[in-house]
Amino acid sequence: MSFDGLSKTFASRRRNAGFYLHPVALLITLLAIAAMVKLGFWQIDRGQEKQAIVDYHATSSAQQTQSLTLEHIRQQSLQTDDQIEITGSFQDGAYFLVDNQTYNGRVGYHVVALLENEALAPYLVPVNLGWVPLGGPRDTLPEVELPQGTRTVSGRIQLPAERPFLLAEQEFSAQLPQRVQYLELDSIRAQTQLPLASFSILLNENIDFGFRRDWPVVVMEPHRHYAYAAQWFGLAIAALVIFLIANKRLARRPPQPLQQQHTSEDSGKNNKNGSGEHKP
Repeated sequence: MSFDGLSKTFASRRRNAGFYLHPVALLITLLAIAAMVKLGFWQIDRGQEKQAIVDYHATSSAQQTQSLTLEHIRQQSLQTDDQIEITGSFQDGAYFLVDNQTYNGRVGYHVVALLENEALAPYLVPVNLGWVPLGGPRDTLPEVELPQGTRTVSGRIQLPAERPFLLAEQEFSAQLPQRVQYLELDSIRAQTQLPLASFSILLNENIDFGFRRDWPVVVMEPHRHYAYAAQWFGLAIAALVIFLIANKRLARRPPQPLQQQHTSEDSGKNNKNGSGEHKP
């Protein structure tokens, strides 16, 4: 028996067994299910990471506020969400405008001003004062009035992300104010020689100066990630069920006997040969 005949015999036996598996369809289905399961577990991991951030924030919020010292800056001992307090004055016109920030559906900037304190010299502490609207064309920076005089700043520490998502590599200048995609403090310090601390302070929402502020602990709550994970797992199960049902229906089709298949093929060949002129 030829290879073609063995393949047809094997397919017929699978059909007679009540189930039919198409190799290509099986491979595609398995790859799709594997991808969806992987995405589900990835969402679970993200949810656990966000939950850890939320728990740490709750713990830090319950701790006593620390006074910022020069040792904190030199040793880089502060962590994200640590409660901090510092008294100083903002340098006039010395601020960054962090682009693409939204507030109640409106697009604008976060204003990060530089606070100086004699006890922390020569370091300048970036303080996020909150959100301001665009205020005009994008090629024109909005005019921002910083708080005047000596101010007591209290808020929580924010450390820059190690690998922020950026549309393009940023270039900074020492001329302020300036617009930035992201507050890359290490890069700003290296390119401008500004003596910036390695963190910024998110000004507390109950402070009576600054701009509009709403600091979410995480952008997406942990339960949202778990819900997405459940959806991916559900899609994987649905893909498997649909595949099994489709192959079950294929198996229910009455198979054509092998002898009849060969007869039909031979008849087709004869008809093809007979379509031309007959020789005497």
